[in-house]
Amino acid sequence: MKITFWGTRGSLPSPLNTFEFRVKAKRLLMNARKVNLASEKAIDAYLDTTPQPYAMTFGGDTPCVEIMDGGERLILDCGSGLAKLGKDMIDRGFTPGSRIDILQTHTHWDHIIGFPYFDPAYTPGTEIHIHGVHPNLKSRFEAQMDLIHFPITIDEMKAAVQFHQYEPGEQFTLGRYTITSKALHHPGGSYAYRIVSGGKTLVFATDGEYKNHGDNYAEYVEFYKNADALVFDAMYATLEKTIEKENFGHSTPVIGINIALNARIKTLFLFHHDPESNDSQILEAFNDAGRYLEAEQPHFPDNPLKLIVAYDKLEYEV
Repeated sequence: MKITFWGTRGSLPSPLNTFEFRVKAKRLLMNARKVNLASEKAIDAYLDTTPQPYAMTFGGDTPCVEIMDGGERLILDCGSGLAKLGKDMIDRGFTPGSRIDILQTHTHWDHIIGFPYFDPAYTPGTEIHIHGVHPNLKSRFEAQMDLIHFPITIDEMKAAVQFHQYEPGEQFTLGRYTITSKALHHPGGSYAYRIVSGGKTLVFATDGEYKNHGDNYAEYVEFYKNADALVFDAMYATLEKTIEKENFGHSTPVIGINIALNARIKTLFLFHHDPESNDSQILEAFNDAGRYLEAEQPHFPDNPLKLIVAYDKLEYEV
């Protein structure tokens, strides 16, 4: 199972601005003063050995994740990253008339904003199936493509777009993927999905707040248990920020680590980064999380949890 992250920001697209670019460029040039950059190969080698986040950006697109297994694709959420995924699919030789399955956690703007810009939706004969637990999925997507918001309606797209609603906790199958859901605490409701294919398990748990759990998050530990990978909403760097933003429906790296250790997760991805955080602040939060994991790891000697900070265009083989 291959995971590609096309959008990892939460709430609002957050592109790198001119000032932030200049800071990165200046640091790269300063550090390269004694490096021989006479060839393109030497430049690539220099950039490859430059630590995060100086020669890269975590990205600014909102949530969209692509899963590929056995040649079958499953898309998770329609954030602004979906637009770039769509263009990449066309570049890779997408065949019009194919079927595309999208699994939707919820319908807040940052998780659906990319759909009107999804190029395969404008290819005749293509079938797009959007799956979720929320009622009225079709009307929710139609609302953002009403002519007062966008110049093209869903009915004017050339692809046939269909919507499928499931009951909370219901198990269903999309091709080779077996999927179950669990409700998360989030305004308007959001759902985590446990996705199994080819003997591998991915849990996609974005937009969830974990509060008042004296049972050490037992219900979530049970649902996430033994997953090969957990993509987790770690929007707020500190517990203090979660208090300030109480009931906004997001979590922290520390809570993600606690749940992952107890659930025996193999790899934890920190996801849904705060749009107010720049690359350096995201890296700082990740490093703090790494130190917390190092302190907690001895209590879980049988769980060598791997911690990864997600970024746009990250590819990972589960």
